[in-house]
Amino acid sequence: MIQRKKSEADWAVQILAERKEAMNYRELLDAIIDRMGRNNDTFNLTSIYTRLNLDNRLIYQGDGFWFYDVNRVVEKKEG
Repeated sequence: MIQRKKSEADWAVQILAERKEAMNYRELLDAIIDRMGRNNDTFNLTSIYTRLNLDNRLIYQGDGFWFYDVNRVVEKKEG
């Protein structure tokens, strides 16, 4: 099986699942940029922020905080 490259949202899900608590968007963006090895510039920050807004796995908590609820994830059944 060919493994696809992790997206910005995939990294966000992994980081939030590890933390098991909501994170401020800026702290989350910095963590994503660090793990992806990208430059911490305006272009990358806005690009990642936009992608996070479009991903329905992430839950906006208000006041700039994002959360990933593992209980909302539905496993795909094979067959």
